[in-house]
Amino acid sequence: MKFFAALTIAGAIAPAVAVPAAPTVPDILGTKVCTIPPKRVEWRELGAANQKSYIDAVLCLKTKPSRIGLESSLYDDFPYVHFKLNDWSQFPVRHLVLVLLANQLKTVHGAAPFLPWHRYFGVIYEQALRDCGYKGPGTYWDWTKDAKKGLLSSPVMAEKNGFGGNGNQDLWEWTDAGSGLQCVETGPFAKLRPEYLEEEPKVLSKGGHCLYRNMPEVNEPQAYQMMVPQITPEGIKELQTSGNWTHFATATEGGPHGTIHASLGGEMNPTTSPNEPLFFMHHAQIDRVWWQWQQKNAKRFSEYNGQGMHYPSRDKKSVNLDDVLPMFGLAKDVKVRDVMNPSKGPLCYRY
Repeated sequence: MKFFAALTIAGAIAPAVAVPAAPTVPDILGTKVCTIPPKRVEWRELGAANQKSYIDAVLCLKTKPSRIGLESSLYDDFPYVHFKLNDWSQFPVRHLVLVLLANQLKTVHGAAPFLPWHRYFGVIYEQALRDCGYKGPGTYWDWTKDAKKGLLSSPVMAEKNGFGGNGNQDLWEWTDAGSGLQCVETGPFAKLRPEYLEEEPKVLSKGGHCLYRNMPEVNEPQAYQMMVPQITPEGIKELQTSGNWTHFATATEGGPHGTIHASLGGEMNPTTSPNEPLFFMHHAQIDRVWWQWQQKNAKRFSEYNGQGMHYPSRDKKSVNLDDVLPMFGLAKDVKVRDVMNPSKGPLCYRY
């Protein structure tokens, strides 16, 4: 389970078959016009009531049925799709019709679609939380405030109105495949049982497991200190000097993005990383860093180029703004151009 750790170190048609009818796919964006985009705020600025409401909504997702036809919950749809979009060949037959309709299936890491795909993925998740009763502002975790002191010092990691701390080194759960999980036993997610887990090599196990973390700042402090410069205010300021999309996007994914995944460890290492409730808080911060970079030059709201994998070939091809961002039933697929400027158009938010 070294997917994101590796990212940090590196800097990361068949014959016709009968296909069951696809579930109704929600159009969460619709045709709304954005006039006054609401501001997303940092977790510390939410206030206790909104923090509790957000956490309650996350837990609520486990009580909602799967949106994509799985025998699990809406909560589990997110890690499932994230995992499958890193290996299109593993999609079950019931999703094939969606693949063919999209005709643009890409892996969502190590290529140009990384930032726009995760931007939309986060919006879908936020809407799911609102469907579960959350009415507060969109939020993110600005880990630059915590990097030097250690992530465990962050209010985000608190037992009350936070996401709990590191996994208990004395509380291990063993999977059938022999993976040892260091279970989180503090905070509101101590009893959370994510359904799916990526087990090496690229095997998706199911049946439920404890939420687990294995933070290097506790277990490998020297390794954590080596990663810290990537996630400090100074590190992000340096990243923001990137003069073009290709450099910025590559450095962001392999730098602060991969660093936080590796710094939390546990669930954040395999590609089922949306099992970790902090996944979306982290990716909202990555989205914020991108948004800040875009703010420096209006042309950057349409700057998108590079390579991406397109179905059915594994060969990388040039991307463009009309490429489709596939979500496989979580929400309606949209084009890259639809998500490039969140403060205008259907996304409608700002930082």
